[in-house]
Amino acid sequence: MLDHYIFGKVVRISPEAPVPVVDVHHETDMLGGCGNVIQNLFNLGTSVSVLSAVCDDYNGGKILDKLTKMEIATNSIFYSSDFLTNYKMRIVANNQHVVRADWGNSILPQDIEKSISDLVEELINEVNGIIISDYGKGVCTDNILKETISKANNSNKPVFVDPKGTNWTKYSGATFITPNIKEASVMLNQPLRKNSDYEAAGLYLIDKYNIKNCLITRGSEGMSLINNSETFHIPTISKEVFDISGAGDTVIACLAVAILNGVSVKEAVEFANNAAGIVVGHVGTAAISREELNKL
Repeated sequence: MLDHYIFGKVVRISPEAPVPVVDVHHETDMLGGCGNVIQNLFNLGTSVSVLSAVCDDYNGGKILDKLTKMEIATNSIFYSSDFLTNYKMRIVANNQHVVRADWGNSILPQDIEKSISDLVEELINEVNGIIISDYGKGVCTDNILKETISKANNSNKPVFVDPKGTNWTKYSGATFITPNIKEASVMLNQPLRKNSDYEAAGLYLIDKYNIKNCLITRGSEGMSLINNSETFHIPTISKEVFDISGAGDTVIACLAVAILNGVSVKEAVEFANNAAGIVVGHVGTAAISREELNKL
């Protein structure tokens, strides 16, 4: 998806309605959704293959242009006029998120779904690991994910999932899943307050969905990693939070790259946690920069 940000300063209240008037200073477009995961991976120096879909509209073209500028191939991104490219416009005034407007839908045309499914096995053979970045926008269908995870497991390629919604059956068999507090709480239908709650939640989720590792991101409280052989909790390093947009994208990108480079699970989680603690101090959908990575 494409994220458009309008930055400015509140100068007065509108005489037309009790809403702020924002004096616009500048605007910018950023890759959103799985695009922010890609940006993080690119900044980590990782080679990326992308399997997704956009509409053949103006915003879809801007996404393809941004990927092309990063020298990321777009030949496995399918496009069609039968749906809208997902586009989010945010107004940020005085470093505060004022309003967001969304365009797009979450229904993937059947011909695009088939084209993606047909390409899954070929791309899996070319990579070391797979990230499923599910934003509930139509691409991560039950059929596509079932086929992707099955073929990845047959090829001994780890699968990292950033989930969305409550249909976690489609993530069955994944190597890592990275829900936030709200997502994990909804799946258990109960609040998570203390470490023991997170441990119980993680064990329940990995058992029910046959997932090897559950990493629950806890916002200001850090992260909890749970699997059948170890459990640990890592506090956040964030000193000030401006915007959590994209923090989950940074977590899953850093986690995947670390694991694929042979780092231990605990060290990988610590790396992801440290990176997320930096990006929440940015305004907007932010990826960890190479300069920031060098300081970790």
